[in-house]
Amino acid sequence: MSVTSRGMAARMTALALLAALTAALAPLAAASGAPALPPGAPERAPVRRLDGQAYLGANDLARLLDATKFWRPDVRKLVLRAGSHRVTLAVDNPFVVVDERTFRLPAPVRSVRGELQAPVALLDSLPRDTTIARLLYDPGRGVVMCMPLSGVVRSPQLAAGDTLTRVVFPVDHVAEVGVASRARGHFRLRFGGAFVGASPESLSPGGLVTAIAPIPVAVGCAFELAVSPAAQGFRLVRDPGSAGAGGPRSITLEVSRFRIPGLEDFAPAGPPGPRALEVIVLDPGHGGDDRGVTVEGVAEKDLTLALARVLKPELERRLHAQVVLTRDDDRGLAQDRRAETANHARADLVLALHFDGAPGTGYAGASAWCPPALVGARREAAGRNAPVLLLPWREVALRHAVRSRAVAEAVLGALELAGAGPTRLREVLPHPLLGVNAPGILLECATLTAPADRARVTGPRGLQDLATAIADGLAAWERGR
Repeated sequence: MSVTSRGMAARMTALALLAALTAALAPLAAASGAPALPPGAPERAPVRRLDGQAYLGANDLARLLDATKFWRPDVRKLVLRAGSHRVTLAVDNPFVVVDERTFRLPAPVRSVRGELQAPVALLDSLPRDTTIARLLYDPGRGVVMCMPLSGVVRSPQLAAGDTLTRVVFPVDHVAEVGVASRARGHFRLRFGGAFVGASPESLSPGGLVTAIAPIPVAVGCAFELAVSPAAQGFRLVRDPGSAGAGGPRSITLEVSRFRIPGLEDFAPAGPPGPRALEVIVLDPGHGGDDRGVTVEGVAEKDLTLALARVLKPELERRLHAQVVLTRDDDRGLAQDRRAETANHARADLVLALHFDGAPGTGYAGASAWCPPALVGARREAAGRNAPVLLLPWREVALRHAVRSRAVAEAVLGALELAGAGPTRLREVLPHPLLGVNAPGILLECATLTAPADRARVTGPRGLQDLATAIADGLAAWERGR
């Protein structure tokens, strides 16, 4: 064997040993860490039990507080400096100094293998201003979490009556909640805060909510509920708590068996089961001399075309569908030409891509426009005995209104869960669907006049993340969810 061959063999042997050692240590590393939390969960650190008390390591405490550590070996004290605040811990001492105040902990600070361990009760002594991270101990998961600015959502509580079923979500901020899906089978609520509770162990018998579970989201947290077909509508009730007293805050979902004032409707239910998506037509809005919304050099016509080019391979890969673009360059197209392309391709779905703009307002997020589902629902309910209605050709999209509404719900729900909300659904036949003989929606993917939206979609992964969310929604609709 040559020197080179022997060297390569030795290197391969070393790599194999390293891989085996890594595999052997992986279970130990997983066992020593905190339980896995869903994507978008806050930063956290595991606690350990010492003599029956919950302790947090000083290194983890410093990381969560984004603090600098200063060790004083002469007096065996550790000083953590986080912004303008200072926390001083002393080995074998139950007293902790936070800024200029001294607090007694239920157990002394310990030193384990050279690292200080502080009782978790220390968290109650930390300042509550915005210059220092707010930490929360979750005994159920055995972790300390760095709470996001949007706060947390705690365990939902259910109560079922004869006419109303209430699901109460204790929250820190009552404003940050949105309905991501109105379908009875997959009703979804998204919150800005992180979920630190647990799902109910049992549901009230006879209630209108038959299941509830947290689901992964990019930002904050979300829950999916199954609602009984007997439910007629729902509403969200925000309780801001006691004024100025820091009282409990909550969001309550009320589901009613009867029609009462203030109820919102559930999404119309289309035919159950999966749908066939063999041909999808993407219609990038504007083009040529029509620039669309233009803000700080960002033109809508360029973004819609760029998004279509990113979304096309994403849909082909995940849905195995043929994807056709109405335009693949910077040209203007009349609506009749766009409809002709979709109809000639025998589209199973048409997605008109646009971006919104509302200068001088706080308007932000995404919107979907679809034909009014009420028209299609009435036609389907009438069945075969309904009189034949001759629709004007430009309004032929109305015959697909129920399925279009379901597509809009699915895509907006995926955008909401991906943190691209708030989302809105408009049931008006939009201009880009005139003459289109297929289910379809006009999707305003973001609001370019909103700085946060504009920065998100023009960032390095902005269009790819947007395409992924849209594909998530279409995949859910195709599966019949």
